[in-house]
Amino acid sequence: MKKSYETIAKLLTFWIPISSVRKNLRYEFIQLFKSIEIQKIKKNYPKIFKKIQLKVQQSKKIRVAFLCMYATDIQNLCIYNKMLESDIFEPYCIVNPDIMRSKENFYYNYNRTKKELIEKYGKNRVLDGYNFETKTYIDYTKYFDIATTNNPYDHMANEYFKIKYWTKKHIPVFYISYFYMGRCFVTIENLKLFELSCFWKIFSENHYVKKLAEEYQIIKGDNIVVTGYPKLDLFNDIKIKPRNRKKVILAPHHTIGENDVYVGAFLSYYGDLIELSKKFPEVDFIYRPHPLLEENLTRLWGKERYKEWLNSFLSQSNVAYSTEGDYQDLFINSDALVHDCGSFSAEYLCTGHPCAYWFKQTANYNKIHTELGQKCIDLHYLIKTKHDLFNFIENTVIKGIDPKKENRLRFAKEEIMVNYPNATKTIMKILIKEIVGDK
Repeated sequence: MKKSYETIAKLLTFWIPISSVRKNLRYEFIQLFKSIEIQKIKKNYPKIFKKIQLKVQQSKKIRVAFLCMYATDIQNLCIYNKMLESDIFEPYCIVNPDIMRSKENFYYNYNRTKKELIEKYGKNRVLDGYNFETKTYIDYTKYFDIATTNNPYDHMANEYFKIKYWTKKHIPVFYISYFYMGRCFVTIENLKLFELSCFWKIFSENHYVKKLAEEYQIIKGDNIVVTGYPKLDLFNDIKIKPRNRKKVILAPHHTIGENDVYVGAFLSYYGDLIELSKKFPEVDFIYRPHPLLEENLTRLWGKERYKEWLNSFLSQSNVAYSTEGDYQDLFINSDALVHDCGSFSAEYLCTGHPCAYWFKQTANYNKIHTELGQKCIDLHYLIKTKHDLFNFIENTVIKGIDPKKENRLRFAKEEIMVNYPNATKTIMKILIKEIVGDK
């Protein structure tokens, strides 16, 4: 469809002599065509919901598809859990692979995601989107009434798991972002995507997202509802476990290239991590890399070199490896976070614990961060050198010298923890009201 839009736009503007004017007009035509297509999708909703409401009147449950690609990105399981308790909804997880990256990543993360979901919900609630024996994908659209996904990028998914495919099959799709939005240029780039305007509803973290959508989204924020981030609600239920050792999470991002909007500084500090663990034997370090870092390092270093470094680091008695999808318990039951990840810069503030940010010299943070993002980073301790890292552990973590604590707690409560801890309840009320109607 994108190619046909571009072709039509070129035909309509080929006669314009000034290239800059021609380019801008083509863009406006393409946006117009996309907007018209989205309006066609929206016109179907009353008919679709009337059909769903008829099912409810007949005491049939609404079948909900949760499309799951990466275990670490599934931020809507709190909604899934509430639906399991409901007499209205019948949710299922459908595992589907990332087709854009390597075959190894395809198989590893597919099986890992499936395994974690089965451990939580049992085999009957987890469906395969891919058949490994026949090497075919499975179309589930005729079995479901509504759907949700944590992957907003249709180019990463097989046709049967694209947002555009489900909407064309007259299935409303709602979205809860896989990362905490509003902080960075990725939010803006995502809002520009056609897919984010195809969503029936986007349940958003904060008013910053709504404001950005009004400027950058095709439908200008028309499908965005500010509810708060439901994943943060889980913090409210986690109990603090007694321990006598400090615990620090080390979370490197995967964007390790030279692009000035890549924040991953791993290549500058990976050599310091083994020394760090040896210098502070009284501290437990939890290594939790972004799930795509291994693939990027394997491509850059080769698999053997990466495994050699990883095994050397993990051989330290006070270092553990964290890869599980759920990390809320880890966050609450830790003492600090050192990272260069995007979403964590907002989420971890909600724990009350101090956090430090690995600074990348070649990154252009003016291009990377929005107003909200910069406010989050300002509440971190910046790590520019090995000495900054060691000082953070010694002074802030061990000695408890934390001058940013008061501002960090106030900011998290006022700006990040919107509607906490009731975002999940709010979303469920909206889903029931708008899908089911007056039951």
